[in-house]
Amino acid sequence: MKILKYLIAIVILVGVIFFISGEKEIASLERPIPANLSENLREDTRKLPFTGAHNFRDLGGYKTSDGKTVKWGKVYRSDNLHSLTDEDVKYMERLNIKSVVDFRSDEEREDEPDRLTPNMTQILLPILFRPKEIDDGTTKDLIKDLTFGNLDATNLLYDFNIAIVKQFTEEYKTFFRHIVDNNAEPLVLHCTAGKDRAGFASAMVLSILGVPREKVIEDYLLTNTYVKDHVDSEMLEIELKTFFQADTDNLRKINLVEERYIQAAFDTIDSHWGGMDQYISEGLNLTEEDIGKIRNYYLE
Repeated sequence: MKILKYLIAIVILVGVIFFISGEKEIASLERPIPANLSENLREDTRKLPFTGAHNFRDLGGYKTSDGKTVKWGKVYRSDNLHSLTDEDVKYMERLNIKSVVDFRSDEEREDEPDRLTPNMTQILLPILFRPKEIDDGTTKDLIKDLTFGNLDATNLLYDFNIAIVKQFTEEYKTFFRHIVDNNAEPLVLHCTAGKDRAGFASAMVLSILGVPREKVIEDYLLTNTYVKDHVDSEMLEIELKTFFQADTDNLRKINLVEERYIQAAFDTIDSHWGGMDQYISEGLNLTEEDIGKIRNYYLE
């Protein structure tokens, strides 16, 4: 009976692989650019149709508290850019992306380097996700423990969002200095899944632009909608490859987000820095002139 179960799993896995490989890729020139569309169509294309990235989206379109709108086509957020296809790279060129801010650790970046063009400037700001429960902190050991061990993925991500605020202020200060100095050239910021390190950076961009907190959180939670199909497919593949021995419920959690994660970051800004204004001015070292320049770049 056990052998039959394994044979069925192998057949299903082969079928999934053939199905995925048989999907036709959309040519770069046929893919939409939200900034070039009419306003009523832009929201439907917030998540951009990349083949090798599953959480690549435009931060445009959000209304600020004073009635302005975040410009489309200026700031993008994404997951890993290692698996981009040739058509994906051409699509990035069509989006006119000039710089790529990479928050992945040195290990992650060396294992899976970004696929970019020579005219795209890389800004490397490594932030290592190293839970204290993992002895040597390698990504491979972390995934192994999440798959077959007793780690709780949700608690890890909650703690990580606190650590982002307490331990990695220099990296985010450098990121915002790049934003101030880049003359509003389009950029994409990313990490591995595009939801924690990149999620916090995106939340801070929107916050500094004056987008209400509820909308900032709404954008943060969009990860769950945009990556659902990809995560479902990944979890099925893992279940089949491990003959249903993997803890895919736990793995699923670490691929998604909860509101309490980003709220933990906001709460830590209040407790550790004395509030958002102090974090922006003292932590990120942004002056009123800097903030005015950022808003001038990205609001209309």
